[in-house]
Amino acid sequence: MQGFLKWLEEKFMPVVAKVGNQRHISAMKDGFIGAMPFMIIGSIMLILAFPPFPADTTNFIGKAWVNFSSNYFDILLVPNSMTMAIMSIFISAGIGYSLAKSYNLNPLSGALMALSGYLLIGAQAVDGGLPTAYMDGKGVFTAVIASFFAVELMRFLMVRNIRIKMPDGVPPAISASFDALIPVFLMVAILYPISIAVQHYTGYTVPAAIMEIFKPLVGAVDTLPGILFAVFLAHLLWFAGIHGASIVGGILGPFYAINISANQAALAAGEALPSIFTNPFWAFFITIGGSGATLGLVVLYLTSKSANLNAIGKVAAFPAIFNINEPVIFASPIVMNPILGIPFILAPMVTASIAYFALYTGMAGRGVALPPWTTPAPIGAMWGANWQISGLILCIVCIVVSTAIYYPFFKVYEKQLVKEEKANAAEIAADNTTLGA
Repeated sequence: MQGFLKWLEEKFMPVVAKVGNQRHISAMKDGFIGAMPFMIIGSIMLILAFPPFPADTTNFIGKAWVNFSSNYFDILLVPNSMTMAIMSIFISAGIGYSLAKSYNLNPLSGALMALSGYLLIGAQAVDGGLPTAYMDGKGVFTAVIASFFAVELMRFLMVRNIRIKMPDGVPPAISASFDALIPVFLMVAILYPISIAVQHYTGYTVPAAIMEIFKPLVGAVDTLPGILFAVFLAHLLWFAGIHGASIVGGILGPFYAINISANQAALAAGEALPSIFTNPFWAFFITIGGSGATLGLVVLYLTSKSANLNAIGKVAAFPAIFNINEPVIFASPIVMNPILGIPFILAPMVTASIAYFALYTGMAGRGVALPPWTTPAPIGAMWGANWQISGLILCIVCIVVSTAIYYPFFKVYEKQLVKEEKANAAEIAADNTTLGA
């Protein structure tokens, strides 16, 4: 274990820290975070349009919901079409803004360049209108690639001072617009011919071709081995003191978007939902109470004989309900602590396996909605699965299992701390006796 900890500290952590701070990964993460409010609202409207009740339900609430959705179906779907169904637009602009800002370029120009680059190859006008077929999750990879290209082109030209520089005294906004003229021209001159050539020689549009290329990877991520690898890596990083959820989540963003979009399309078409690994799956079956599925550990802390652990439990209980667990991770500590580190990595891998089996066999519903990750886990699990009660039950099962996994390690750690606390108390008492004498 000492050798492993030394390897983590000296070899593993420096490499991962560089990856986590890599500007393109950070920009991609920022782009998805920026688009998240639109995606959440869009998914809510989709659920309103497709109630989780049969058409002939006799339930009072269900009957009212079904009648409401039937009468206003087209109206309810409009917000979804303007948010979730065109998520790649928001993602491309967010990535362009963040990446340009990291280079100290004009972030607004970066956002607009990225958006324009994406539209050039991802949604070329047809008969006077923009096709939306690849503006949803299927266009995410295209949005990421186009955004990176647009901002890197902008940076390449700015570094070499290839620009139209306006005289001093010209308002900054006007000067920035002229700075972008050459980058925009070159971007159009490069991307548009590429798009035409791809369509001519392959018969695919660029986003369709990119999806074909990434299809095996998307499929692999939606398997149990792919999920377990992501879970293991994220929690190993946390154990090493690095925000694993942030790094791995940034990489998984495109896959989440593709899978949730595919499930929503299937729901709208009345077909079986194809994807298991979505945002709700990670948030409410794997990281219950936060990374490491530590909600059960917090409950154990509240019953602890150790004054230290009991105090941490009292402080961490309320945040844990909303899936925030930094107090537990750093106060316990779990970081670089072999006793708690083992269940911290093991528990979410077990709950991921249980949840995958339940969703794969149809025992629980798959994700179609995007509840905020701070939603209490049982509610979020049910919400994400279009309010199916099976999601709530599965989440509770995962909480019980994760608590059971933590229990023996918690007892070992508790025994160790109680012994230390008694020794400290005895030492303080002896010092006070000496002072009194």
